[in-house]
Amino acid sequence: MKIILIGSFPVCLSVYNRLSKDNLLEAVCFQESEASNPNKNFWLTSIQKEGFDTYLINKQNINTTFKAWLVHKAPDLVLVCGFSIKIPKEVLEIPKYGFLNVHFGKLPENRGPDPLFWSIKQGKKQTAITIHQMDEDWDTGKILVEQAVPIIPGETLGMANSKMSYMLDGVIQKAIRLITDIKNFTPQPSKEITYYNRPTEKDTTISWETQTADEIENLVNACNPKYGGATTYYQGSPLKILEVSPVDSQPLLGKTTGEIIHAHPQEGLYVYCKYGKILKINAISSDAGILSGTKFVHLGIRQGDWLTSHIKAKREQFHY
Repeated sequence: MKIILIGSFPVCLSVYNRLSKDNLLEAVCFQESEASNPNKNFWLTSIQKEGFDTYLINKQNINTTFKAWLVHKAPDLVLVCGFSIKIPKEVLEIPKYGFLNVHFGKLPENRGPDPLFWSIKQGKKQTAITIHQMDEDWDTGKILVEQAVPIIPGETLGMANSKMSYMLDGVIQKAIRLITDIKNFTPQPSKEITYYNRPTEKDTTISWETQTADEIENLVNACNPKYGGATTYYQGSPLKILEVSPVDSQPLLGKTTGEIIHAHPQEGLYVYCKYGKILKINAISSDAGILSGTKFVHLGIRQGDWLTSHIKAKREQFHY
């Protein structure tokens, strides 16, 4: 079987290594906008040095020169793992077994470009690696393989993404074994369909007034590292919170959400949340660098100060 890989590295590295080892890999394609990134370009040049053909795809060439290149290559299958350009129907029909997409989320309830972000933000206990047939729409094709993946408490988006990337080797091997029989494909359920767009700035910003401590912790984990942390503001300047941990204590009353209730250079930084719960701030990214909560205290943050959801600090926040 001749397989072409369209992928975002290093997420699909295990797939590349497996296909290469089994002598199934015909060529590797990159989204041109990603290949221009120096970190991504490393993978392009490395693969070229290993002797594989490569192709840079963009919105302009996908239905012209790329289409002709694909016809010439005549692959049995194209595997896609991280690609944001919609592929035309006439291109999808070129390979003998079509295109298979790797989706890090359960379908159809977690369609969209960043399913892991939403799964972690929503506090889901489980997600899935789904291998599905590609059609003209986003994440709507028939399912070939679904591998359940637990989300461990405290796991960040980066940790979950890496874990699932390592699992791809076995999942892809299974998909290749099953692909020759159309009976192995299952139509997606017609119920519980949800499409999530790429997170906006509002989606990645902490709302101290409305979110619980658990919801804030989930958001912080969902934003690390892809979105640089969850956004909050201190004295009008943006901060990115990268890690928090809940404090096991009785609810504290009479404080304001977002209020710094303890700031100590050895003991750390603690923030008051909805319903009297407390979060310890473990890691923060600011213009001073990526700092621990204890180091951030040295910059001058004090008990009684506020972290806010907006650029302008507001005291008209909610008391619990």
